[in-house]
Amino acid sequence: MKPKVKHTYAKLLCSVMLLLGLSVIFPASAAKANYFSDLYNGLQNFSELPGEVNQLQESYRQTTEELQQTKEQLGQTLQQMADYQAQNAALQEQNRQLSQVVDELKNDRTARENYYNRIKITVITGLALILGYFVLIRLLRLGMRHRSRKSDRLR
Repeated sequence: MKPKVKHTYAKLLCSVMLLLGLSVIFPASAAKANYFSDLYNGLQNFSELPGEVNQLQESYRQTTEELQQTKEQLGQTLQQMADYQAQNAALQEQNRQLSQVVDELKNDRTARENYYNRIKITVITGLALILGYFVLIRLLRLGMRHRSRKSDRLR
């Protein structure tokens, strides 16, 4: 035989021996065929079923109560949200109206300032014209007086 085949057989033989040794060291548990204890356990489990059903019913009742409370809270929250949206809309309308009033007040103030500026310019222009008139008259008189003196000297 070839050495490779011998080596494979040796590995296989070692594996089989290891499995046999482990099965001897750790034997499988023995099966029990006790009909009375199985019947007793079955009846005991059957008798415990109403208690478990009662627990399930109680759990279901608590869950439905919690669900109802959650639905009520959700309804209240939705109502509050609707109230807040209505308040928000009212506040936005009020804000718009206040902005409009502020804009009107600014426009009125600007118009008033423009009016006062026109009046001020008109008054200043009027005073300047009156002052200019008197200065011009004085200059004309001085000029005429100066000419008349010159002509008096020439004579």
